[in-house]
Amino acid sequence: TVTAVSGIVAVGVAILLSSALSRDARALGRDARRLGAGEAVAPADRSTAELDDVQGELVTSSERLLRARDDAARAEQARHELVTRIAHDLLAPVASIQAISEMLEDGLSTEPDRHARQLGAHVSRLQSLVGDLFELSRIDAGTLALAVETVSLTDLASDLVAEHGELARTHDVSLALSAGTGVTAALDARQFSRALVNVLINAIEHSPAGGTVMVAIGAEGDDAVISVRDQGPGFDPGELAMVFEAGWRGTSARSAPRVGIAGGAGLGLAITRAIVEAHGGSASAKDTGGGAEVRLRVPRA
Repeated sequence: TVTAVSGIVAVGVAILLSSALSRDARALGRDARRLGAGEAVAPADRSTAELDDVQGELVTSSERLLRARDDAARAEQARHELVTRIAHDLLAPVASIQAISEMLEDGLSTEPDRHARQLGAHVSRLQSLVGDLFELSRIDAGTLALAVETVSLTDLASDLVAEHGELARTHDVSLALSAGTGVTAALDARQFSRALVNVLINAIEHSPAGGTVMVAIGAEGDDAVISVRDQGPGFDPGELAMVFEAGWRGTSARSAPRVGIAGGAGLGLAITRAIVEAHGGSASAKDTGGGAEVRLRVPRA
């Protein structure tokens, strides 16, 4: 009798367990289909530890998929905004070139020399923007080649400050250099100069009339550090993480240069960070309370 009862109980338990397993299997199948359709999968308790593990994996995979989808949507939105800004920045000088060219062709210009200089400035603007796009595409493709040699950062910065003195004077901004001696790094001088020039021009463009842009060269441990500090509106603390993103131009007063200076497409600092990182270094920015500071850090030679 005991044996018969035990058998009946065993059969009942097996039926119940089989039913629970079947129900859980169907539920897991539904959740797997939800995952395949990109839908969220909710946590749920299953009848065995093994099925619980499967359910947990489905939930984790669902969360990863949803995050990846959200990241892709944000990246696509950022790409769309960047393309729109670049298209606008390309069209603006093209429209000006067309208008000035027609004026000169029709003999309507009373100041042909001035208009010729304006044409040259607009062409230079286009060349700069196209150059930035080309450089950014090479960086994204991982084809940025570096011809590395030991470079004196003091000499490099001194040359660039001298070269941009006229631009600074044009906008009533002073350039100053504070440099230690013997600070060297293994760099591609041309590429790193481009990185520093982007920072320097950004500082000049956002400095108030009568302001000073300070370039400082120093060493911190095993690193050489170049800092560029201006007296402009600075960075919004909430935007610091985006300063070096392609297309970023900010939402604060820093988003636009002062009157009389043409803004860019927001590619310069992104190119700067990529070039510095290609040298094994890093780029950072901070608000100083009375302006902005960008620091480029690379290993010393």
